[in-house]
Amino acid sequence: MIEISHLKLIQALNKQGNVSGAADSLFITQSALSHQIKKLEDLLDGSIFVRHSDPFKLTPQGKKLLELANDVLPRIEMTEKQLIHPEGGRLNIAIECHSCFDWLIPTLDVFREKQPKVDFDLSLAFSFEPMEALKNYDVDMVVTSDPLDDKQFEYFPLFDYQMLMVMSLDSALAKKPYLTPGDIKDQTLLTYPVSHDRLDVFNYFLKPAKVNPKTTRKVELPLMMMQLVLNNQGIVTMPQWALTDEQKTKVSLIPLGKNGVWRTLYLAVRAGDKELIYIKEFANIAKCVSSKNLNDINVK
Repeated sequence: MIEISHLKLIQALNKQGNVSGAADSLFITQSALSHQIKKLEDLLDGSIFVRHSDPFKLTPQGKKLLELANDVLPRIEMTEKQLIHPEGGRLNIAIECHSCFDWLIPTLDVFREKQPKVDFDLSLAFSFEPMEALKNYDVDMVVTSDPLDDKQFEYFPLFDYQMLMVMSLDSALAKKPYLTPGDIKDQTLLTYPVSHDRLDVFNYFLKPAKVNPKTTRKVELPLMMMQLVLNNQGIVTMPQWALTDEQKTKVSLIPLGKNGVWRTLYLAVRAGDKELIYIKEFANIAKCVSSKNLNDINVK
């Protein structure tokens, strides 16, 4: 029977890339680890890694065992924390947009008062695939507008919001009642540093019309992005609540299409975590705070 020690063994081997390093990370001797490897391979009736391979390489059996380890061990760790400290927990949140801070930080302030024993952290989901990280227990919640049809995840809908094109008052498009995809063909479109298939303006406005902007420019800092907009050096899509009252007086906000592009913001969690008290409380607080703090949204 496969045991937890076997799963930890294969993870250590894969991470360290050699037996000696794996033994050190598990705080056992190399001889003891070699003995464990032999017993495991006898159990599986096959090798778990390729001997004398450079770089280190797992066999198909080893890869299958590693897949099991990456699935099971984080779940065991999380369950142990919930059983030993049922009033506490961990809430690492990945967010896919900078503008989420305008409602997320006030939500966290309230949440921290009500759940002081829950550890939380924030990650900007620009440099990794957030839903894959959620599945692998690297994060515990993803703020997203793109729910996946996957039974591994559950979603708390927060609110509907409209995506608007933000541009300088001097832009040639600034007086239009709404934009068509063709209006973007001669523009420089500013985006956050993610692939186009993760951007609403492409998925729900430009791609269906088979239109691309003249140029795209990736900008990480919102402050820099707004400066480029004010200088009439590009346009960008944002919800209205992502801008300050002062910024709104200096730019033009134009709907995408006659009926606009409306999206729903969700909190994605692992299916097994949906009933955790602090997860449900966070979702309720987020709805309440958003309703009070944001304009032009429809709370779900």
